[in-house]
Amino acid sequence: MKLLIIPDVHGRDFWIEPCSHIDEFDKVIFLGDYHDPYTYEVSKETSRHRLRDELVPFVLNHKDKVICLFGNHDGNYLVGRMADRMDDYHKDEIKGYLEALNVKLIHREGKYLFSHSGVLPTWLTTNGLTLEDLETLPLTHPALMNVSPYRGGWNEAGSCVWGDVREYSFSEHIPGIYQIFGHTQLAKNAVITEDWACLDCRQAFTLIDDVLEPYEKKVQ
Repeated sequence: MKLLIIPDVHGRDFWIEPCSHIDEFDKVIFLGDYHDPYTYEVSKETSRHRLRDELVPFVLNHKDKVICLFGNHDGNYLVGRMADRMDDYHKDEIKGYLEALNVKLIHREGKYLFSHSGVLPTWLTTNGLTLEDLETLPLTHPALMNVSPYRGGWNEAGSCVWGDVREYSFSEHIPGIYQIFGHTQLAKNAVITEDWACLDCRQAFTLIDDVLEPYEKKVQ
């Protein structure tokens, strides 16, 4: 299985060149957060136009190969305010674009589990949930708003859209599963360990024959 993995977009364009090579991959997996840009990087207008003119058409033209996951910032438009930097003035427009992506909470490929911010066993247990439940869990489920002290919340563990990478350094993990997620923006390089990886560093990654590594730009 050859996978192309796109961490948090937030209106950036780093995903476009890698995705132009979609024919070389079995699947492309987006880890969520398609809008709500960091305005020192991308304006809300530019982000909105990229979502409308590039990301949504790309996904719709490759429905058989593209998986789009749900991030906390996507909840701003699909559920109700969940995060900061919400584009209030264009919220209905953005909602329509995100609905077209048909987002879901998790995706599994063999031993690999993809989500926006990782799935902690403590969060599952606290809320009486299983991995199987996450396949059909409504995006309005209150457990998704669980935020730990690492993110300024009061819950024991963050949800699969609010967990923080620091929680993975001190928490038990799901046995036999390798988790790949984004959400916690990293200064430069991804954090890749023996049983999980946080990739939110503004670049695409490939997972080929169990080797997870940064995507190398192709010469056209």
